[in-house]
Amino acid sequence: MRAGEIRRVEWTGYGQRMENFLPREDYFNVFVPPPGLKMGFGREYLVCHVRAGEILDDTSPDYPLTPVEFYADLVAETGLKPVFMGQTAPNAYTDRIRERFPNALFLDTQDIVVDFETIRRSKNVVVGIGTYAWLAAWLSTEAENIFMAVNGLMNPMQRPIVDLLPYGDSRFRFYLFPINYAVNLDRVESVHRSIAPYWRYVTHTALKTQVENAPRFGRSLDEHLAVFDEAHYLREYGDIDDAVKAGWLSSGRAHYELYGFLERRFLFPLDKRWYAAAYPMAAFEVSQGDYADFAHHYLAVGKARGYRPLPPG
Repeated sequence: MRAGEIRRVEWTGYGQRMENFLPREDYFNVFVPPPGLKMGFGREYLVCHVRAGEILDDTSPDYPLTPVEFYADLVAETGLKPVFMGQTAPNAYTDRIRERFPNALFLDTQDIVVDFETIRRSKNVVVGIGTYAWLAAWLSTEAENIFMAVNGLMNPMQRPIVDLLPYGDSRFRFYLFPINYAVNLDRVESVHRSIAPYWRYVTHTALKTQVENAPRFGRSLDEHLAVFDEAHYLREYGDIDDAVKAGWLSSGRAHYELYGFLERRFLFPLDKRWYAAAYPMAAFEVSQGDYADFAHHYLAVGKARGYRPLPPG
């Protein structure tokens, strides 16, 4: 591209990793607020960006809703006045927020640039699930405290190709959640209540160590191969099935031995969304880096505890 031989590259995937960013100060001349608009909230407010809208339909598993109980914990911890902004239109989820915080200020999205700058120019910000609010908070010129739920997409143990944890940035306070997937709106309240005892504040150093050293307990290739399900593996990964049919691979098992084990591919039927919701302790143990994923957890300890890999029936 620098030589002018390639003029355009289209790439699909996630590039949201801290190592892909310049120092945040380098972007300040790019993100310039609209003139003449008063935006941002002072030290007495806790600005919570609400992500709802299109993720309410449970189609994006790594975009769970931020628990109302988490907001309540932060309000109790800080003593600040909550402001909920963003996708606050009435629904079962936002109705619960309004019921829990009847005196809070609610600002529905009007202009995405104004919302972006409101987050940037507020003193205390809660970052939910989504890169929009995260970017606004990270690029903030005013924030003193940024409360970040390490949850869903924002948890590298849940989505390893994404890592937006700015270690060393003293404005950020991390709260580690169990592995947590989106669920149907009618189940949100019960799931959030079940995981509420497990999220906790964690220091930058502790979280960085957990992520870098995961999994804390080793994985055994032989243990995994003992339960390898060839039919499931080929159904789950169409590219491998195609390679076996074309004769490029002798079997799915051969692929798993050479590559799949290291790539942490799932080798037997296990419903990770159900497993996380049914066993919140398991979800937290994987989240804090004890085990690589739910297959590893099930084989190492879950089966002995009487856990199931799939819903009963």
